[in-house]
Parts: sequence; C-alpha cells; structure tokens
Amino acid sequence: MILHPHAKINLGLRILRRRPDGYHDIESCMLPIGWADRLMVDIAAEAAEDSYEIAGLAGELPIERNLIYKAVQLLRAHHPEIPPLRLKLEKQIPTEAGLGGGSADAAYTLLAINKLCRLGLSTTQLETLAGKLGSDCPFFIQSRPTLVTDRGEVLTPLTMPSALLGKWLLVVKPPIGMSTAEAYRQVTRHPEAEGELTSLLEQPIEQWRELIVNDFESVVFAHYPELAALCDTLYRHGAIYSAMSGSGTALYGIFTDNPLLDATAPLATHLADLPVWVERFSLPVATGI
Repeated sequence: MILHPHAKINLGLRILRRRPDGYHDIESCMLPIGWADRLMVDIAAEAAEDSYEIAGLAGELPIERNLIYKAVQLLRAHHPEIPPLRLKLEKQIPTEAGLGGGSADAAYTLLAINKLCRLGLSTTQLETLAGKLGSDCPFFIQSRPTLVTDRGEVLTPLTMPSALLGKWLLVVKPPIGMSTAEAYRQVTRHPEAEGELTSLLEQPIEQWRELIVNDFESVVFAHYPELAALCDTLYRHGAIYSAMSGSGTALYGIFTDNPLLDATAPLATHLADLPVWVERFSLPVATGI
C-alpha cells in the first residue's frame, strides 16, 4: 500500500496557557497542503520481524525515534495479532519546519495498518491513538480544515476560509531549525486571545496581517532575524499575508497570482536555493485511503 502523508500550515497559532500536565493550551487553524512524503506499508508475510527503510530528508535519527516506528509499536500493543510489516518512507517534507511531516507519517501509518490488517478501528479511535504519538497527529487522520484547541488534540471541523479560495500558497523552508520545546519555553502566553480565531479568519485577507498572529514568531524571529527578513521579502514581492507555520521555521505567503510563474522573477531568484512548495487553494478533497 502506497500513501502520501501531506504537510499542513497553521493559520494563526495562539499559546493560551500552560497546562498542569506540562503541555500548553493552544488555538490554531490547520489546513492540509499538498507537499507530501511517500509511505509504503505492506505485510511481510515471510519475515520474522518488521523492517524499515527511511530515505530522503529524514536526518540521522535512530529508527526507534521515528514516529512511524512508534505508530507501529503503539498499534501492536493494542493488537498483537498484527503480522510483521515492511515500511518504506521517502521524506520530502522538510523537518524542523512546523509543517507536521512526522506527525502526518505517523497518522498515515495508523491508517494504513488499520486497513491492511482489517483492525476495524473507527476514526475516533484512530484519532485517540494518534494523540498518544503527538499533539499534531490526530489532525492528519481526517486531514481537513480544522480548529485545533486544548493541546492540539481537540478538533473542530472548519469551512475553508473563503478568502483563500483561488489564491496561491508559497511555502519556503530556510536552512534554520529550532526545537519546538525550546520555542515553547520562551513563548509569551495570551489567554485573552481564546475564542477569537474563527471570527478573525472571516475578515478580508488584506486585514490578516494585523489580525492573525502566530505567537511563536516573536521567539523564533528574535533568534533568527533572517527569518523575519524573509517574511518581509514575501510581502515585498506581493504576498497578501505571510506567516510562520507552527513553531517554524517554514514560512508561507498567500498571493493573488502564482508568485513563481516566471522563473526569472526576483522572488524566484531569491528562493532559488531553498525548498519551496507552490499550490493553488481550492476546496479540500477527501483524503481517505
């Protein structure tokens, strides 16, 4: 079985308060985007144990720290009848980006095994299991525009903001990384922002620059002013709205027209050596497997 776990972006991300369990309550809108990894999951009928092959932008992490490995172990703890599996992951989504690539891989691993092994787990059960792997993981079980609250595991479906339809999205990942844990340690909390985001997303997109806030930007941009400069560059080259996704360090801009249609344009030249994704917003299509 071949799947394509895809990335997400955050439209706004407010850090509301620190929770007694050490996590933080947040409020954010997550949107699925097309930038995707390639995941193959098959039953290894003749094998004695699972096998994993990781290629692409995966870094040097031991397999035991990879979320697809953790997803397999979590499912097998509940369903020891799962036979040996063969998994191959080709990473295309940049890491340390705030794009949710590892979380998507984990969620799609759960989806694949549930189908391959006919476990019969419901969407709710899969989302609950995904939440044990990471706060962003439950979102990728259904992959639709969603308001995420609490520590990220409470999901409320949203309609795609009408301001985005027909607009173009550009995502760029500079060669800079910052750990989510470190960003959380330094972020300023804003409990007064709770409950505002959905109404703000209904405002004209030309007003989003003043309204839609990612609280991590103040932390990450202070450490890496070149990221703030790149965000300004996207605005100078026509972005209606630009922001960092998640805890970073990928940035995105929303444009009226394809910003890279002309490969010789100044923005294309500026981003030439960086991983970039461009797509046009449309109504989301179901991503079932």
